[in-house]
Amino acid sequence: MVLLTNIHWILVLIAVILSLAIWIYLRLFSLYSLPSNLPWAGVYDHGILSRPRAVLRSLLGTRGLLDESYTKYSKNDLIYVLPNFLTGPEVIIPLSMMDWLLQQPDSVLNQGEINRDFLQADHTMLHQKVITDTVHADVIRKELTRNLGLFTGDVIEEVDFAFRKAWGVDEKDWKTVGAYDTMTEVIARISNRVLVGLPLCRNEDYLYHTSRFARLIVLRSAVISLFPNFLKPFIAPLVTYTDYRHYLGMTKYTMLIWKQRISDPNQDDKQKSDYFQWSLDHANAERDPEERGSNMITKRLTAISFAAIQSSVITSSNLMFDLAAYKGTASLFDRIQEQISAVLETENGTWNKTSLSRMTILDSVLCESMRLGGFVSRGVLKAVVAKEGVKLPSGEHLPYGAKVGIQAYPIHYDEKIYPRAHEFDPLRFYTPGGHDNGDGKSKFSKNKRSPLVTTSPHFMGFSHGRHSCPGRFFASQQLKIVLAYVATNYEIEPLETRPANNWFVGSSGPPLHATIRIRRRRNTV
Repeated sequence: MVLLTNIHWILVLIAVILSLAIWIYLRLFSLYSLPSNLPWAGVYDHGILSRPRAVLRSLLGTRGLLDESYTKYSKNDLIYVLPNFLTGPEVIIPLSMMDWLLQQPDSVLNQGEINRDFLQADHTMLHQKVITDTVHADVIRKELTRNLGLFTGDVIEEVDFAFRKAWGVDEKDWKTVGAYDTMTEVIARISNRVLVGLPLCRNEDYLYHTSRFARLIVLRSAVISLFPNFLKPFIAPLVTYTDYRHYLGMTKYTMLIWKQRISDPNQDDKQKSDYFQWSLDHANAERDPEERGSNMITKRLTAISFAAIQSSVITSSNLMFDLAAYKGTASLFDRIQEQISAVLETENGTWNKTSLSRMTILDSVLCESMRLGGFVSRGVLKAVVAKEGVKLPSGEHLPYGAKVGIQAYPIHYDEKIYPRAHEFDPLRFYTPGGHDNGDGKSKFSKNKRSPLVTTSPHFMGFSHGRHSCPGRFFASQQLKIVLAYVATNYEIEPLETRPANNWFVGSSGPPLHATIRIRRRRNTV
């Protein structure tokens, strides 16, 4: 019996080793059934190790691969393959094929599958339903976005509270602050003011857990993706253990609110406009009673908190470094204040959805910062989900499971599209005339959408097409109010050089420990 047991474990070990060996071989050497005529980025010869070297280079050198290949292939209207060690190669098509890409139905090319794979969401988002059903998306589109105008005053109030705590109100001495850490605190507070409201949004313990959940999701998903699929269910709980602890920390508070809503559904209108009530309203209890349970609602809340907080933290942190390194920030702030005053004068001094949409200098500054420091390099990337595959406009056939799309990073840095593309030009996206005088005749005053959320093939900060980020309207409101508040209430001491962002495969993030120096403007306390 002992001998049989030993043989059993030896066979298991051999099977695991063989599986890992096959997985490594496929990750480094496989063509993934892609057309053999497509060139690979970073492959310069036909040597047996040329492609594996390019795949390994993608870990820390994707930016270089994109720069080389955009000039060599995309600008010549050619297709190429971008290696990705973590999630597999991507077929990159030129911008001329964007219309074809966007016209493909979700049953053929699916953008959601890319995000699911990138985040290893099946293993990091606590529950399968958060990824696969429509409740989450419905709440964002039908409740959060639709009701944004109701929260403008609340967000402004919370921004003031958050910055006074994070940056202080010293009008005399410069204060050194960590951009990433303080922006995490600020964004967590204002996001939760909308999602859960007072008083929970000011509970320090709750804020700690909600802002830390999935904070390092890119690194954790990268670790999980390094393992074969059959090992992920065993590895993922170890990798995401701290995130699960943060989820449990949130449940101490969400359980109390859930009990109150279930026992007394006749809440006032203010209490009904939060994520708890939206989730209860959209839950199909007849189909699945679990949907109205505290655990499911909290798991959905962790996911939307991650989406709302982390992307805006990265964007606002990049913004602070861009402003600190820009030599004309003081005069830029003066100009922002002038536009804010002009707009508010026509709105009787009221901050609302309309007045905020007309503060288009804020849009321009944020667009420019997002252009330079996008969180992910891709613009529009989709997975082939049709079993029979799909044929490219150029004739090549891509099999089921292949990834195809367009990268935003090299387009955002194209000198023909954006002159002096490597410079931070905060007014690059601003068109003077008509925006400040409230005459209703300007280009943007007729547009119900703010320029920041209006995507295009040349600006894909929120992706592009019908699957552009659904949370961009919420993010836009947050970010514009944050920038407006900083410009009117603080000074930023100039930096000699902007600290570089960190790249990991196709993701880019601000330096986590770099600092800036700030001081409260006189007579603003």
